[in-house]
Amino acid sequence: MTSSAHYTMIVFGLLIALLGCASTAQADSVTVYPVQSGLIADSSCCSPYFYSNNSSSTFAMTGCFDDYHYGCFQWRERGAWRWDLEGAVPENAVVTSAQVHWNHPNQCQAWNVYVWIDAGNQILSSSYCSQIRSNPDQQYSQQTYNASSASWSINESVLNEALGGGYLSLINQIGYDGQGCVLQSLGTDGVRIIIEYDLETCPGDFNGNNAVDVDDLLALINAYSTFNNIYDLDGNSYINVNDILILIGNYGDCG
Repeated sequence: MTSSAHYTMIVFGLLIALLGCASTAQADSVTVYPVQSGLIADSSCCSPYFYSNNSSSTFAMTGCFDDYHYGCFQWRERGAWRWDLEGAVPENAVVTSAQVHWNHPNQCQAWNVYVWIDAGNQILSSSYCSQIRSNPDQQYSQQTYNASSASWSINESVLNEALGGGYLSLINQIGYDGQGCVLQSLGTDGVRIIIEYDLETCPGDFNGNNAVDVDDLLALINAYSTFNNIYDLDGNSYINVNDILILIGNYGDCG
């Protein structure tokens, strides 16, 4: 059999196999840390309004204790954070989940937990924090947990708005009747957003047209049985059937 006939048979066999193939997706994730953090605390006992930036690594989150006869014994403190999510994931990424995570230095018996989430273009301030609480894009109310960490899912629509060129902001409160927990605010275990996504990959898109197609297949076959790093897909620098099978597995549009 001539070399030309051999290649022709490979082409026809592979074109038949390509009918049921699609591009592959690679799972990945990104952790985003806040660009602004602070506390909402003042002398109003149970309804703090005043926000101030705070870069402490931990916050002492406490609920208020206000006695009818003796007055306020414990002021409530709320935490607030803002993230810049523009460009956080690649353009061709398909987000599969997004969550806010936080940790406590020790086990926390958390009662009366509230979480307010908002996508917008404002930085944290007293007025904006009040606006978030009165009209959030997403809210968790009266939650409880007994753990050293907690996580909260972000609605797809809220996340997409923030990814589209804005910020995501969050306010929380933990505890009541003077009880609460120490919360990791900043650092590796601080309040953070973890976004998981699938990223379409295109090993075999040799001509850069965002698809693995017949032109790429023909280019690979033309380099068959040679040492060629340009068309090598399995990392051994030699073009053989393994490279062709990889290309078949990724055949189709990259996106």
